[in-house]
Amino acid sequence: MTAESTYPLVLAPETIQTFRDKGYVLTENVFETLELARHATGVDREVANRTSTDKRNIHEKSVYEQSFVQCMRLWETSSDVRPLTFHAGLAGIAAQLLGVSSVRLWQDQALYKEPGGRETDAHQDQTFWPIGEVPLVSAWVPFDAIQKSNGAMSYVPGSHKAGPLRPVDITHSTEPYNILADPALNGLSPEWVSVDPGSVVWHSGFTVHQAAANESDGARRVFTVVYFADGFRRTKNWPVFPLDRARVSVGELMRGEGLPVVWPVPDQLPEPPGLLGQSTGPQHVAGQ
Repeated sequence: MTAESTYPLVLAPETIQTFRDKGYVLTENVFETLELARHATGVDREVANRTSTDKRNIHEKSVYEQSFVQCMRLWETSSDVRPLTFHAGLAGIAAQLLGVSSVRLWQDQALYKEPGGRETDAHQDQTFWPIGEVPLVSAWVPFDAIQKSNGAMSYVPGSHKAGPLRPVDITHSTEPYNILADPALNGLSPEWVSVDPGSVVWHSGFTVHQAAANESDGARRVFTVVYFADGFRRTKNWPVFPLDRARVSVGELMRGEGLPVVWPVPDQLPEPPGLLGQSTGPQHVAGQ
């Protein structure tokens, strides 16, 4: 395994401090052009494979599906995606931002916002999962230049310091809570972040964020990887696919099948689990 002293990409102290202060940070030049193109081709191929039977146009989809095409845990079904999910540079940055020596994978996912795709409601990621306040960070990897007009993200600076707020039902099965009006945010406004290919935006699990609608003629192609600090335990018993699949009970350490260590870098890429979730959308139960 790769030691802490050999991070492929070493962050400046100012970058880490920005993340701690604001709950998000942009890191530039993480990927070379050809490397990113190779990863994008692999993700595109797997998204196309998983969505090949869905012939609906965007207006025929649910409100949630109009926000993005969601394909989770692509590393489990595509050997082409696996090198991106377990990218040593990303994993090392996650460890530096979290300030820990060992990091595990929570999930990867493609979030492709189609032309005409609606905005993604403001929310916190970590309140969706029964994992308490484990240190957690998401890498947001765009394959194209992204501005507000084609689905950029915005983040409420410092909102992660408020801790877990009321969960937002971004699926719209119920009326979603207007988290931007939560008193704990003190009226702070989100900051929009434009991103060029090769750069990555990172945000804490409790950072309030949202995405703009895609008003362009092309898909907004983004791949995300969510990392969490090793050595933490499940806190609640409500269902969640990765912990239930790994048979992690309340009070037990979050580890096992589908939750591999990604930093320090393993000597070999982990083997995918035998039990898979649904091909598209949120993964709740064993699927296809």
